[in-house]
Amino acid sequence: MKLEWFFSVEPGLFVEGLGGFRHSDTIVVTKDGMEPLTYYPRDLESLIIT
Repeated sequence: MKLEWFFSVEPGLFVEGLGGFRHSDTIVVTKDGMEPLTYYPRDLESLIIT
């Protein structure tokens, strides 16, 4: 990876006959590692849609 490269990290979970969930984070590579560009609550309860 190179400095100032941008990435989209999109893990997904799919259950046959039920549905699926995909979550996306955008990050940029910095001189100190990486910086997330997508800010949202990261606790599980905030990610549940009912």
